[in-house]
Amino acid sequence: MKNDIDSLLDALFPNGRLQPGPNARSRAARDAEAFLKRVESGKKETDDALQQSLTDLSRVQAEAERSLQEMRRLLNDDGAAAPQPSPKDEKAEKKTGAQEPPADPALVFQKARDSVGEEIIGQDAFLNALFAAFRRPSVTGTAEGRPAAVIAVSGKDGTGRHSAVRVTAGALQRGGALKNGRIASIDLSLYDAPDTAKLLIQDLYAAIRSGDDVILFENFERCHPSLLPMLSSLAETGTLRLSSRYALQKGMLIDVGTALVPNAVSELRLSGQYLVFLTEKDRSAFADAFGAPFLNAVTDFCATGDFSEESLLKIGRAALEELAERAKARLGFALRIEEGAAQCVAAKFSRKDGVESIDRMMEDLFRKLSEEKLRCGVKDAEGAARAEDGTLALVFPSFTVHASEEKPAIDSTAVESVKRELQRVVGLEKIKDYVLSLEQNYIIQRLREERGMKADVPTMHMIFTGNPGTGKTTIARLVAKYLKAMGALSGGQLVEVTRADLVGRYVGHTAPLTRQVIRSALGGVLFIDEAYSLWRGEDDSFGLEAIDTLVKGMEDNRRDLIVILAGYSREMETFLEANSGLRSRFPNVIEFPDYTAEELLAITNTLVEDKGYALSPDCAAPLLAYYEKRQREDAKSAGNGRMARNLVEEAILRQSRRLTAGDVSRLTKEQLETLLPEDFDTEDPA
Repeated sequence: MKNDIDSLLDALFPNGRLQPGPNARSRAARDAEAFLKRVESGKKETDDALQQSLTDLSRVQAEAERSLQEMRRLLNDDGAAAPQPSPKDEKAEKKTGAQEPPADPALVFQKARDSVGEEIIGQDAFLNALFAAFRRPSVTGTAEGRPAAVIAVSGKDGTGRHSAVRVTAGALQRGGALKNGRIASIDLSLYDAPDTAKLLIQDLYAAIRSGDDVILFENFERCHPSLLPMLSSLAETGTLRLSSRYALQKGMLIDVGTALVPNAVSELRLSGQYLVFLTEKDRSAFADAFGAPFLNAVTDFCATGDFSEESLLKIGRAALEELAERAKARLGFALRIEEGAAQCVAAKFSRKDGVESIDRMMEDLFRKLSEEKLRCGVKDAEGAARAEDGTLALVFPSFTVHASEEKPAIDSTAVESVKRELQRVVGLEKIKDYVLSLEQNYIIQRLREERGMKADVPTMHMIFTGNPGTGKTTIARLVAKYLKAMGALSGGQLVEVTRADLVGRYVGHTAPLTRQVIRSALGGVLFIDEAYSLWRGEDDSFGLEAIDTLVKGMEDNRRDLIVILAGYSREMETFLEANSGLRSRFPNVIEFPDYTAEELLAITNTLVEDKGYALSPDCAAPLLAYYEKRQREDAKSAGNGRMARNLVEEAILRQSRRLTAGDVSRLTKEQLETLLPEDFDTEDPA
């Protein structure tokens, strides 16, 4: 540092020509030192910046190396590049001179099959077929751009179809036979109209681009037939050519019409995924829906079977063991499984609901154990699962919980309540007999279904014809409650609509509107009053669209929806010609006759009693005469039961005016509740 200062001073005072005084030289020295400090500070900042740049460069180099390794891994997975050995492998290879051979594919599949068999019980033949289907591409090879395999899976609900596919994909991924074992599921029942084609294309694109190993399709029976050729094309050729121009915008495939856009998408192409189609029906369902070329493209048909008694015992035992593990981990309850417990579980197996019936039992038991934990505050306890009088019980020192009995198919109390309501309905004896007759047939068919026999549940869609006020809506409400009580419907609600609720105001509005109404009525009864107004002739395209959508909705939801159409007899006959499939879906046409004068008088008595009043005996004669005259002249415009209801409501108002004309403080209970002849307006209407 001193040498630097001396050099600087020599530069300031060359040859010693200027001989500054001591103060001047001292001041110059200080200035020089400050200058050099600034120089050194600048040098340090430069060094720090250089060091930071080197650090950033090292980090970028490391990230680039990781990206390169990831790219190599993806290429290896796709079979597009030879695998690159890790440094450790390179050293080992140099030392041994050879690499470890890959695992035997047959051994990988067998190991995965064994592990899946421990989880999916009682479906050995199905699992063998499913694993053969997944292994087929590794044996026969897969052409570029084609699906690895097209697998048709059939079987009843509750036999493990979904679980088997999911567990199989996971086991094969762990063994290295699949890349990721993920499944992209597409519910085809969501595309039940032609205008949902673009939505299906978007979802297919997303499933293909997801990179998932398996694309699973279910409910193809409920997909609109015009959309099924898209799936056939993917199965047969691996490619779906798009009829419109699409572009990728913000990760979504958007229809851009005829616009010229960069990177337009004109086709969807598979990249070796497995296509799996699930159905409850047999092999013929695929031929009916897709045709022969699709059947030729299917590489494997796999079907689940019914469970044997031995399989049900294994399933019951496995369910109890899983419950015990869950109770131990979550609640601190140790559960010992005793002899006979698995038999109790197997006995609760429902052929209608399949394994789900056992799953519901286990969930119910775990919920009850959780409630005991909260109620008693038990920290740790040891108990046993055992059979008690044919019922599964979990017995602990301080409490015992039992498996709940399945609710019977028929709620006898509710059925008797509806029957009492029906008996209070005046007249309509033949109609009431028909409604009550539904119970006997339903009992037998439900029993056949639970025992695995073919069940033919009768079509319960109905048409009610007759004049206004003949009880059509009242009976429809009781039918909804009655079918709910029998277990034929899950909800039992009555949704009442007219044309305005089903027919849209512009093109493309009607079908979604009608489907929305159908969804709101699922589990109950959809009652369409004045249904004939849905069709106003061949030029009523909106009405025809509503009818077509309604017919398809009835078919798709035939087990959980009852449709009742109501209207005048002649108009309903014309209406049934609007759609070729309409009449066949309504085998039950019920004519509601006009009420007689005596029946209208009985209705009047019922209405008066329901409102907390009483009818004076002197009212009978004038009311009968009035009703006979009105019904004889024009029952259609008179209103039948509505006429009686309007007459009673007017009588109550007239009675109020009559009683308040005097001293109300002196009125007796009898006077307050009795309707007199003068309270009824039985004069001829103007």
